[in-house]
Amino acid sequence: MEAAIDLRRACTAAGLRLSPWTNTERKPCVDVGTTDPATALHLARLIRKSLKRAFKTADVLSSAFQAHGLDVPTPHVYGAKIRLGNVSICTADRLACVLGAPSQPELAETPDWPEGQQVLDRLDAAFKQATRGGFMDTYFHPYCQRCGGEPAITLGDLTLRTARRLVTALQYGA
Repeated sequence: MEAAIDLRRACTAAGLRLSPWTNTERKPCVDVGTTDPATALHLARLIRKSLKRAFKTADVLSSAFQAHGLDVPTPHVYGAKIRLGNVSICTADRLACVLGAPSQPELAETPDWPEGQQVLDRLDAAFKQATRGGFMDTYFHPYCQRCGGEPAITLGDLTLRTARRLVTALQYGA
């Protein structure tokens, strides 16, 4: 009940014509009901405004990746974090080097196990050092015989603080 009251007060303060209530049929649940398009647009604008720093950080991070010639998917905001996505082993290796990891011998044309795992370890260490202890969950995907997918590394979601530190490391050196 308290959540519905708090949400109702916030909607009223923001000028949103929403009337949240506690749904007694589906506990715990706060229903906001249906709304008109103008209120929905207003709510979307407020949400985007509250995430403005995250959107700006994702844009700047994308530019920093491009400035280094890194083939990284366009970072986007998801769950108030910056989502990066999958990169090739060679791109992950170049990112590790940009972040200060020492160079290693030339990778095979399509590196797989154990080279991919070595790149992952180097990237994790360089990332942590460059972002002053920041955390990025990474995962190595070896070559898939079933689907023919190339080996890749998933770069996990970043908190806003860690993403800003990564931008600084990419722009000014690790």
